[in-house]
Amino acid sequence: MKELLLDKIKKLGSSEEKYSVAREFLQELILQIMDRGGYSSCLAFVGGTALRILYDLSRFSEDLDFCLINNKGFHFDKLLATIKKELELNGFEVEISKGKDRTVLSEFIRFKGLLHELGIAGQKDEKLFIKLEIDSNPPSGYGTEVQLINKDFLFKVQSYDLPSLFASKLHAFLFRKYVKGRDFYDLLWFMSKKTPVNYKLLSAAASQTEKKAFHIDAELLKKLLIDKVGKTDFSHVSRDVAVFLHKKEEKEYFKKEYFLAAIEKGI
Repeated sequence: MKELLLDKIKKLGSSEEKYSVAREFLQELILQIMDRGGYSSCLAFVGGTALRILYDLSRFSEDLDFCLINNKGFHFDKLLATIKKELELNGFEVEISKGKDRTVLSEFIRFKGLLHELGIAGQKDEKLFIKLEIDSNPPSGYGTEVQLINKDFLFKVQSYDLPSLFASKLHAFLFRKYVKGRDFYDLLWFMSKKTPVNYKLLSAAASQTEKKAFHIDAELLKKLLIDKVGKTDFSHVSRDVAVFLHKKEEKEYFKKEYFLAAIEKGI
């Protein structure tokens, strides 16, 4: 697999593009390892990387995010050991340092020397890392589906279905304590595809994190979105999302009036 990655990177231009493509290749390799290890039945793939890999979302993403939907026989340490062993068998030198969050199981998978070997970094000690996060107590109401992925290699992955992925993104967009440009990009993607919202999941997620009952429907959702967008500094959104865009000029479209118009049509 390492040889396949090296060959893939040789054909690219900028260091930024090489880094993003290498990270995505390794994300997919980790997903294949998890699939072959039998973890697809325990975990549902969620978040921006799921949209990128499963639905060709036109932006790069950083983390591998999952929800634990079946904890029978699941052991996080065993999963990490499997990932490390298989990555090393594929020619990669890997470090894994354990996180401390009890609800969100969080680990960094660090690839030693790889950036230097790929010609991206001048120093051998610079590391490419991928963050693995698993919500061990996800809110109820989600739906799942299994997809077969065949890009550089073949694997299958279980994920939230699109209405549930949309609900999860809406929850992050509305209730995250800080502004994340990628949330705005993903929101626009979902709305442009007229994706239905899993309101049961969205309400459960909001109730869980905000510690009070939420019963969100289309009318309330539109109100919440308009209020959120109205209070947002879009110069920050544009800067924050730019590094993840294939076409940097697209950041010019991250403006308040465009998002307000999209919400009126898309919700």
